[in-house]
Amino acid sequence: MIQVRNPQDFWSGLLFMAVGAGALWFGRDYAMGEVTRMGPGFLPTILSWTLVAVGAFLALRATAMDGPSIEPSAWRPQILIVVAIVAFAQMIERFGLAPTVFVVTILAALASTEMRWRETIPLALAAAIFSIVLFIYLLGQSMQPWAWSL
Repeated sequence: MIQVRNPQDFWSGLLFMAVGAGALWFGRDYAMGEVTRMGPGFLPTILSWTLVAVGAFLALRATAMDGPSIEPSAWRPQILIVVAIVAFAQMIERFGLAPTVFVVTILAALASTEMRWRETIPLALAAAIFSIVLFIYLLGQSMQPWAWSL
């Protein structure tokens, strides 16, 4: 019986192999072409096979080398980061860039147990100002800094 000595590498290897196999399955109808005249499926297929190979290497190595066990996952940070991403998507057109960046920065900061309000509020303000200057004035993006349409 094979003994897994490094659970982190083993399960990450299986995940890599699953993602690579899924990519191979989804891209199975793309034309491969040739090395000198690559088709749309050439690079995805090569990358998918590489991902499967790296996953197999990790999973096999996990049976030979000792490593750390898998620690329990912290759900609060994961949920709050997803909430921040969804909030950005929902707020950007309704409220504009500045309020959206301010709120999303606070939501992302709440994911940390070490968050302090006196550091988070200035960071959120600075991020909002920086975003306006960078995206609207320097890069010329057609975003509204403030848009209060509900």
